[in-house]
Amino acid sequence: MWLELLGVVLIFGSILFLAYVAAKYVGKKAAGSMKSKHMQVIEQISLSLDKRLILVRVGTDYFLFLSGKREFKMVARVRPDKIAKSEQHEDKTLDEPVFDFRRVLNKYISKSDEKTHMKNTRGDTEPNTSGNSAIKKNIHKLWQLREKRYDKEV
Repeated sequence: MWLELLGVVLIFGSILFLAYVAAKYVGKKAAGSMKSKHMQVIEQISLSLDKRLILVRVGTDYFLFLSGKREFKMVARVRPDKIAKSEQHEDKTLDEPVFDFRRVLNKYISKSDEKTHMKNTRGDTEPNTSGNSAIKKNIHKLWQLREKRYDKEV
């Protein structure tokens, strides 16, 4: 029984291994056949579910194509100097942080500190006579809340 189970597991594992090797081999062949010396897709952007804008380099020229389900047409020819300028601009913007978490955190911490400071500077309803003033203040607040309740005990 255990021998049969071991045989089935080994056969299943070997089939999976062969499928993996075959897929890897076919993938390398397909990637190699898709490479071109003179043409390269530089960038793609999806405009809708079925439309894409594609920037293609052919030799030293750049072309912008619109690709849809039933159409593929050239939109414009782009000059290489414009692309170089946009790449330089992108490099400058990559150095700047997109979202500065430290700044946001400091903003909220300072707001928290301001609230704490305002609570501490607000006048107390009863004078501080001893070290247990916080307890007395809380008891006083509880008495006030009890008086405001509508379902008072009689």
